[in-house]
Amino acid sequence: MYKPRKTESKLMIYQKYVDLIEYSYNLLVKYPKYEKYALVSEIRRTMYNSLRYILYANKISNKYNRIVILGKLDAEIAMMGFFVRFSYKNKYINTNNYYTWSKKIEEIGRILGGWIKSCLKE
Repeated sequence: MYKPRKTESKLMIYQKYVDLIEYSYNLLVKYPKYEKYALVSEIRRTMYNSLRYILYANKISNKYNRIVILGKLDAEIAMMGFFVRFSYKNKYINTNNYYTWSKKIEEIGRILGGWIKSCLKE
């Protein structure tokens, strides 16, 4: 099992995003077979890209480059929100799953907004 480094484990957005990935995987298994290679693979790609951007942004010391990476992360999180709404409208997930999943994404978005604000103040 992967054990996060000390800097990763201190980063709240990293912990929340790993929780989101674990929650998402449990839902993605239940999607219809014809969506496994389309929507499900796009959701997974978006999740991995977002996690990658979180780790990149944490490592970068240049303020401008960090803000660029955080902007890309913001776009990926917006895509996740779209995929969740799309899944709900097509009845791949129920109302409870939609509510929980979207709340997790919304919380990560708020944390990201705070991170961006703190970078702009520096």
